[in-house]
Amino acid sequence: MPSSSPAINFPPLQTHTYQHPHTHTLIFLHGRGDKVPSFLTALSAWESSTALTLRTAFPTFRLVFPQAPLRPVAAAAAKGERLEWNQWFDVWNTNDFSDNEELQAEGLRESVSGIRAMIDEEAEMLGGRYDRILIAGISMGGATLIHTLFNLEKPIGAFLGFCCRCPFSGSKKTLEQMRAVLGLPGTPQGNEVLRKTPILLEHCIDDPLVRIESGRNLREVLLNFGAERLEWKEYGTGGHWFKAPDGMDDVISFVQNVLEVVDSGSGKDVDMDI
Repeated sequence: MPSSSPAINFPPLQTHTYQHPHTHTLIFLHGRGDKVPSFLTALSAWESSTALTLRTAFPTFRLVFPQAPLRPVAAAAAKGERLEWNQWFDVWNTNDFSDNEELQAEGLRESVSGIRAMIDEEAEMLGGRYDRILIAGISMGGATLIHTLFNLEKPIGAFLGFCCRCPFSGSKKTLEQMRAVLGLPGTPQGNEVLRKTPILLEHCIDDPLVRIESGRNLREVLLNFGAERLEWKEYGTGGHWFKAPDGMDDVISFVQNVLEVVDSGSGKDVDMDI
């Protein structure tokens, strides 16, 4: 696999914690076909059982929302159609992600490179504290961050994945072989990042797009690769989306536990800068 694909310079849409000190950064990737404004609207409606959102639960967090670029859809082009989607990488067949799977590598390579650079920039703002960087993603956003996690050199504060899967996991690759799929420069050795980074995976059993079996497979892949701080949450219903309020309750509890965040917020939204 070539390793010279440039990183994408994503234009982030982000919130700033004007009323509080900046203690952590959460980088959150949306799913395929989505755009950041609509994603933020949806996130604002995702509340805990006590009506907390991400912003009100963690008011000292800087929230960063990159936008996936428009990419041609190869499956449509093969039919003579011109179609572009906002997507972190292209997928040939959403009913069988392993179909023509190599197509996914180019976009993943570019997106992972861009997210790695973004993590470095955010950590620098926090005095080099990678342990204060959290990454989260839903669906294709989560799948992208799984490969980001495979290719990080330093453990981070946490990874949160929602109804997501692991591309290229069907052939029982080792961690080294998984990294070789993207062939990125600066590839780490060993599994320290997976061992030390806390991981929360949430998935609804009735998800019609990324089946629960794919989520369970992701869990097993991470455990086999050495993940030691992994929590798995299944919910009976909720489809291909965030589970409320249970899922948000579990996110808040998880983040408070792993980061020892005591103050769950004032209950007031902070300003948003788009």
